[in-house]
Amino acid sequence: MAKSAASPGEGSSSYLGRMLDLLELAVSDKGTAASLSELAERAGMPVSTTSRLLAQLRSWGFLVEVDGGRHAPGPRLIAMSATVARAAYGDQRLKEATRVLTAVIGESATAGRIVGDRIVIVARTESGRPLRAVNRTGEVLPTSRSAMGKAVLSVLPENRRIDFLRAEGVADPERVLHELADELDEAAARGYAVDEETLAVGLRCRAVPVLGWDGTPVAALSVGGPTVRFTAELADDSVPPLQAQAAELAGSAE
Repeated sequence: MAKSAASPGEGSSSYLGRMLDLLELAVSDKGTAASLSELAERAGMPVSTTSRLLAQLRSWGFLVEVDGGRHAPGPRLIAMSATVARAAYGDQRLKEATRVLTAVIGESATAGRIVGDRIVIVARTESGRPLRAVNRTGEVLPTSRSAMGKAVLSVLPENRRIDFLRAEGVADPERVLHELADELDEAAARGYAVDEETLAVGLRCRAVPVLGWDGTPVAALSVGGPTVRFTAELADDSVPPLQAQAAELAGSAE
């Protein structure tokens, strides 16, 4: 049987703990807003207590009501999350990941951060070899044609995929998403995306998403090189180091 929640005057730590637990439940559904009754059931609390705690969280700006009584992250929580994300997945951490990848693999490595509905290059370590692809920090990658873009799309729900394609300037995102469906399914199943001269002639890339604490992508890592040197076999061999760096970045934020 579920225990009754403490009232505001009965044990402040217990009351605060229940409120924090409820906040976590309200935002841990990966984009699916929950109703009062659903949250009460998950928290094991009476509906009246849950309603009171939710009202307090809304008054503080941690939650907002959407879609007829369902709850989603509020502006204060979003601002805090952005601050935490910058600290956990800071540019310096991403830069270090690209240095490690280039040292291990020998090809240029790139890190892109998700900013709104775009993927922006924030770190890049160039290969020391004379023939190499060159990207610039601050460059926005085309989501539908880059390995990093497809790595990110592969772990997003359809509505967010369309948002990214629209931000890229794709005129008919539903059609393009349909064309990419098999490729994205394969990327999701194997955990990495590929680019075989789609972004640029003569360039081969492999990329993985970097996932945040809630399982949504916050960044991506890629390694790429000229096809004459970076063979498909070598590119596939680069995947384990890519995945290791992505896992380390995700683990450092837990």
